[in-house]
Amino acid sequence: MFHGVRLVLPQGEEAVWPMTPHTEAKHQILEEYLKAWFPILSKSHRRLLYLNGFAGPGVYKHGEYGSPIIAMKTALSHRLAERFGEIVFIFVEKDNRRASKLSEVIRSQFPKLPDSVKYVVRGKEFAPTLESILEDLQGKGSKLAPTFAFLDPFGFSELPMKVVGRLLKCDRCEVLVTFMVGFLNRFAEYQYEQVNELLGTKEWRHILNISNPEEREKQWINLYETQLKNHGATYVRSFQMIGKNNQTVYYLVYATKSVKGMEAMKDAMWKVDRRGTYRFSDMTDPRQRLVMDFSDESLWVPSAGRAVLARFHGQTVDLEAVRIYLITETRFPFRKNILRRMEEKGNVLEVMRRRRRYTYPDGCLIRFA
Repeated sequence: MFHGVRLVLPQGEEAVWPMTPHTEAKHQILEEYLKAWFPILSKSHRRLLYLNGFAGPGVYKHGEYGSPIIAMKTALSHRLAERFGEIVFIFVEKDNRRASKLSEVIRSQFPKLPDSVKYVVRGKEFAPTLESILEDLQGKGSKLAPTFAFLDPFGFSELPMKVVGRLLKCDRCEVLVTFMVGFLNRFAEYQYEQVNELLGTKEWRHILNISNPEEREKQWINLYETQLKNHGATYVRSFQMIGKNNQTVYYLVYATKSVKGMEAMKDAMWKVDRRGTYRFSDMTDPRQRLVMDFSDESLWVPSAGRAVLARFHGQTVDLEAVRIYLITETRFPFRKNILRRMEEKGNVLEVMRRRRRYTYPDGCLIRFA
């Protein structure tokens, strides 16, 4: 685990700020997901791209690693790193002080990189930089390598939906976006054009008339998720981050076309919120989020089983259909013990195409009562 690890900083450090508990939780989700993403994509692709928009200085006030360092360390220290092909890290940060600091931190942390790992720090605005990359590839008749883009803005005025959508339409490209709903609630009525660009639609102004804060927030995140699907994503999952004043600061929103990617991201999110509610609060001691471990299946497997039965009652489907349903349409992960506990209850399901009871091999068929 690299989140929370501290670097020794020189006196008089500039362009850095303190890390909050919800930022540490965000970095844990990022790290856990990349542990799965690098080996999954490396199996079938010789080149991967990690893109970090609004990358920051790479370090926090008290020496904790920023997301660029966490991403590079996750790849380089992975137990399967020798099997990876080329990995290119692109860090975009328009603030010159932060970009300069990031370059300095990377050089100090990785004085000698293997030939297969490359990086570039671009001190420019994110949206024009990404559009330039995509247009250059299009002009050459080339395709973007499989890409994971971590887009972490402070605010909402520099991340237009049309740019995120161009990325999502590329093969095997996905995004993890910090969606600053707190800023929207405060400033949307004064920045119409920026909100139009962020959401890729003008159909949002009715949200400003909603008096209930929780309902207004729900409408914002639902609209953003819908627009991501309209612009190329197949599956979307959000994780709520709550600040010390018990108000939502932002949502982490993951968008992909891959069931396997969604499965890995849900597992990463469950490791931060073991209750499976997809939320984290600064008001709780960060260490306490590990008290209720999702590996304690008695806490959630019965609910997952009821969801499966409600979805497939009276039907006969293969195991893959159950897996995809749980991953993409529920808050639960896929575990075969969900089916085992249902079968142990009796008269709930019947399994065909298997040799032993209480096993669920690929290709088996399941008939639900």
